[in-house]
Amino acid sequence: LKRSHPPSLPQTIACASPIAVSLADMGSRVKKASQGAGYVIRRRPAAAFAAAAAATPAVRRANGKGAGRQRRRQDAPTAPVPRAVCSRRPAAAATAPPPEPPLPSGPRTIRVPCEGGVLVAEVIGGGVAEVRVPARCRLVEGRSAAWAATARDILRAEGLVVLRGLLPSGLVRAARGACLRALDRGGALDPEWPLDDARVALECMEGVREPPSLLRRLDVQQLPAVLHVLEHSALFSAAAQLLGVDEVVTTAYKWLRAVPPGKFTGPHMDRAYVGAGTRLTAWVPLGDVSAGHRGSGALCWVPGSHVEPAVVECFRDHQSAGADGERSGWLAPDPGALRLPPSAQGWRSADFAPGDVAFFGMDLLHTTVPNGSGSFRLSCDTRWQPADIPTHAGPNVGPWRGPQR
Repeated sequence: LKRSHPPSLPQTIACASPIAVSLADMGSRVKKASQGAGYVIRRRPAAAFAAAAAATPAVRRANGKGAGRQRRRQDAPTAPVPRAVCSRRPAAAATAPPPEPPLPSGPRTIRVPCEGGVLVAEVIGGGVAEVRVPARCRLVEGRSAAWAATARDILRAEGLVVLRGLLPSGLVRAARGACLRALDRGGALDPEWPLDDARVALECMEGVREPPSLLRRLDVQQLPAVLHVLEHSALFSAAAQLLGVDEVVTTAYKWLRAVPPGKFTGPHMDRAYVGAGTRLTAWVPLGDVSAGHRGSGALCWVPGSHVEPAVVECFRDHQSAGADGERSGWLAPDPGALRLPPSAQGWRSADFAPGDVAFFGMDLLHTTVPNGSGSFRLSCDTRWQPADIPTHAGPNVGPWRGPQR
């Protein structure tokens, strides 16, 4: 099917099937509907269908939930199987750079059920607590960039700033793919779904197999495709500009996560894990993260909680986690169970696209809500501090390092 005008639907869809279907067999309703939608129907040579039929005894559908990945099996053919091809841009514009993605939709209120109660949050939009980083300015050094000055002001008042488009989305997707292939090799992904969907295997969903933790997978954290994102020069530059210094260092260890359905990180402040002081966390989602109870577990925070006197006083003794290094640092068993002081602002959240990064300080009260999807949420926490601060200060989080040239 070739579309005669390409506004938002695919321009070209080429399908291979072992069954040759004539135009008459398609039925008049399909033909009229296709032509009414701006498509013209072309006959595909029978030889192409014969080749597809000979290549494999069954060709998986190219779209929908049944579009599984081709597994390597003993009876798998060696010849490539024709796949559906979908181009969303006209051929003439195929080499043009993609346009800047729009900011997520405007503010809205979400209600996320948790075991301890319902977390109500306002999803930001329209420039609140966020700054768009133009692609040409990702590597601008110095603290005079207009976007950097705005970001510092937001970070100072809000405690967090979302930098939209800070990282190249293509590199983020490559890092996501590397992580998913590692999960797939461990049997954690459903083979009947496309790899990029990160669909959790049935055995993990039913508790037969424990979902893997990327926090312990140092080999995955150090993969070149992953490090190209988590130690991208744009992160070094942004962290330096937000901290108001010339050089920064980051931890060699990365808090890389594959969060399965129903799981979350409880409310806490990062000083309990990496120490207080002039440090920043960069929360890097490796894929789309939508706020809401059916999303994959979005980041939520209490704006201004790092300086709000009532919040500061209420959690003054919350300085370090226990030996487990995780739940002992939480302020409540789950996000819905935490009771904020009356003077504190309510929770906020955000939608994230590949390339977006949230920076926040050690004293910000934040959490992630339960993953309400059927897929893993891939994200990573990276830590940053000025290069002239002693790296042994605070809890032992391993060695710190500068850019790897």
